[in-house]
Amino acid sequence: MRTRPALVVATAAVADWSAESEHRTAWLAHCLARHLAGDWGDLGADDRRANDHAARQHDGRLLSRYDVPAWLAADPHPQALWIITDDLAHPDSATTLLWPSDY
Repeated sequence: MRTRPALVVATAAVADWSAESEHRTAWLAHCLARHLAGDWGDLGADDRRANDHAARQHDGRLLSRYDVPAWLAADPHPQALWIITDDLAHPDSATTLLWPSDY
């Protein structure tokens, strides 16, 4: 994607989790930077191809998945972070950081 999203938001659950540690906040920022650079994280081949196509066409939705490192986790802890950029064709599209359970 390599662009700056119009709006970046996080669900309350992700925001609460990151507020507990500067390391968590830094990890989220790192994941967001990867997403914006076109590094889709821990996705299967089909999802990667769909993201690459959407990014090239600047149309559609992007989904990235990043496994939460064990050293950042709490008990109970989320297994993965999702980052979704909605409607790439819309100039005010949002990018959301969320847990799969928030979806």
